[in-house]
Amino acid sequence: MMDVRPLNKSFRDGMQYVWDSTSLKLADECPQKYYYKMIEGWDNPRKGQHLRFGLHYATALEHFHKHLADGVDRETALMLVVEEALIDTWDNHEVVDCVPVPGTGSAWDSGDPLKNRPNLIRSIIWYLDHFADDPVKTIILIDGKPAVEHSFTLPVNDGLYFAGHLDRLCTYSDHTYVMDQKTTGSTLSSYYFNQFSPDMQMSMYTFAGKAIFNIPLKGVIIDAAQIAVGFTRFERGFTFRTESQLHEWYDDTLYLIETTRKHTANNYLPKKLTSCGNFGGCEFRGVCSRDPEVRKNFLEADFKQGWVWDPLEKR
Repeated sequence: MMDVRPLNKSFRDGMQYVWDSTSLKLADECPQKYYYKMIEGWDNPRKGQHLRFGLHYATALEHFHKHLADGVDRETALMLVVEEALIDTWDNHEVVDCVPVPGTGSAWDSGDPLKNRPNLIRSIIWYLDHFADDPVKTIILIDGKPAVEHSFTLPVNDGLYFAGHLDRLCTYSDHTYVMDQKTTGSTLSSYYFNQFSPDMQMSMYTFAGKAIFNIPLKGVIIDAAQIAVGFTRFERGFTFRTESQLHEWYDDTLYLIETTRKHTANNYLPKKLTSCGNFGGCEFRGVCSRDPEVRKNFLEADFKQGWVWDPLEKR
């Protein structure tokens, strides 16, 4: 049995038992990639900056809609989320009694010409301006709280759990949807939105939303932001799921989990060669192309170990 880093609470007895869309995508894409990322914790620091950008962006929009639901006016809500984003992207500052020390730290430097701090703030402001008269409305739950920023852990089968984070539940044109935010450098077109049907994450969101809230969800609304030099462009797309599609996805996903857990128990996670060239090439392609005896040297040269993706972590 392989050793698993103890910080990842989604593993028990060396095998993963809590699964989110990220870990499922890794397992489905390539068992060897799943091993490098989820079990050994290797990460490409450059790719981590893209993830951070997306998390800051989604958090700002979630909090904006939560402020509105609490009765805060739009201008004040906008100022609050922009201020929060600016604070959260100020790095390496000293903290005394949980309070940042003035004059310390520096602005987050992603090293990326697109996914950087100025473009993050611009995109937040421009998105909220673009959708100022949005017909999409946040659902208010029975307890009076807005259905925004909900982390879930859902028992599914034989001690296994699905986990994840729903940005927002909303209504549009008499139907109920999960809302998700995406940032990309790609041109926004039907080709871009077609990638989400079928898609592991969108099916997980719809399945979990229906199970947790007992609401007849139609699918997911995807608000995509194209981040470019000098502008951010927005488009809205939809991806739908029928009951039959969700049942099929559930069965397929449990089979994927069972297969991955067997691979892990046998200490053998094979490469899936048909995935090596996907999306411009797997980040570990240069490692897997080497002799097995020297792969660790190339991992240590190009990656950092210590990455922990824990589906149980509240985001």
